[in-house]
Amino acid sequence: MRRNGKKLVIGILALALVAFFAGPALSGDAITITGTINADNQIVTDDGKIYDVVDTEKGGEVIEMIDKKVKATGTVEEGEGKMMISITEYEVIE
Repeated sequence: MRRNGKKLVIGILALALVAFFAGPALSGDAITITGTINADNQIVTDDGKIYDVVDTEKGGEVIEMIDKKVKATGTVEEGEGKMMISITEYEVIE
């Protein structure tokens, strides 16, 4: 009986460790990206990552700045194989 108790404790600790490391990746914390707005309502970063801009108030303002470089902060989610950013604030980089 004591042996099964040890296995249970080890299993719980392993799950807690996985949750600790995976949590930030799944939580939707705000991040900041810098890139250029294209005509497809996307931000393309200098390293080639593409983020679709979610249709929000700030997102609507950003997508009108085609070919301008912006620094955008918001939450990023992956859906349908694409990265989508819901912008909460931004600034145009000259």
